[in-house]
Amino acid sequence: MFKNLFKSKKIYEPLDYEQRKYFEHNILWLNENFPEPSLEKRKVFVPTESDFPIKWNGSKKNAFEVLKIVSENMQLNPKEIEIDFYKEGLTEVNTGSSVIFLENDARDTFTGGLYYGKNENGKYEVSININLLNNQEALIATTAHELCHIKLLDEKKLEENDEYLTDLATVFFGFGIFSANSSFQFYQQNDRWGYGTSGYLKCDEWAYSLALFAFLRNENNPQWSEFLNPSIKKDFEKNLLYVLENENEIFNFENE
Repeated sequence: MFKNLFKSKKIYEPLDYEQRKYFEHNILWLNENFPEPSLEKRKVFVPTESDFPIKWNGSKKNAFEVLKIVSENMQLNPKEIEIDFYKEGLTEVNTGSSVIFLENDARDTFTGGLYYGKNENGKYEVSININLLNNQEALIATTAHELCHIKLLDEKKLEENDEYLTDLATVFFGFGIFSANSSFQFYQQNDRWGYGTSGYLKCDEWAYSLALFAFLRNENNPQWSEFLNPSIKKDFEKNLLYVLENENEIFNFENE
């Protein structure tokens, strides 16, 4: 009965080794390929009126306003980017007593945004799911993700698309709070409830990516972390502590 009393506490390790090294390697790759401005000087955007001085009303105008703010921060010309809109619905199930939203199957084609490259007019073409117009964080996160395709593919940093690296790039360019927060969202309206996910990274992967970002910026307790949703913030703090306590192992690729 006493055999478990002195059992050693399991040491916390975020993700598995290969996953950690993937994010460590690629955030350094982003820093090398986009050196200006320096990582310490990059602005971290938060969901405040000062960062997004937009009158939110669910209009298409809001999407264009977001596009301007995000593109200029990524050193892109918003006049060289065209956006249009498409619609994909949520899955609803009537239980008899209520209606619930269900998460789309991973095999479904439900998307928040699409990137097509340059169109016949020589402009970058981005499509936004019109359902995002009523979800400010998801709209910003999706816009940032699609514009990261321009930075990675059209600026010839990558030869082939990598959606996970594209998600990580949203952290590097200062929009990780929105990407992480919108990666899992719970919805409740009167007799309706449900949840949805967005992006390609999972919550724990966002947490580790943000921790690496903070570490490279020499931030032990960044103010911007206060804008993370509670579950992401908790994971972020654990991940950042792990990184700070294991500095010699972080960004060490000798065993690869």
